[in-house]
Amino acid sequence: MLTVLSATGVGPAFKGGGHGDGWLFVAFAGVGVGLALAFSPTLTGALAAVRPEDAADAGGLLATVTRLGQLIGVAVFGTLLFDRLESLGVPGAYTSAEALLTCMFALATTAAIGAVSGLVLRRR
Repeated sequence: MLTVLSATGVGPAFKGGGHGDGWLFVAFAGVGVGLALAFSPTLTGALAAVRPEDAADAGGLLATVTRLGQLIGVAVFGTLLFDRLESLGVPGAYTSAEALLTCMFALATTAAIGAVSGLVLRRR
């Protein structure tokens, strides 16, 4: 949820054509800390039920799937960002701050879905 709140705070940092100032650094730091706090428990939970003799294979598969997910995430969010930036030459189109805002809200939504699904799976 820290990632969700911080990612949501990045876009408004540029509101009114500003540069984000110190708030931008705080928001990006919050995104990083939130992702760091979520990453290790997620990997631990994924490997907790694996038998010791399957641990090496499961760890390799988990690392591969994690990297694949990161690549797909960069591609999807990068496409969203550059799709918004591409229309900059058109009058009344998005500004770079609005493109970043759209991308960060999409990232925050994705993080929120991940947090909620983690809670739902944990309660089962």
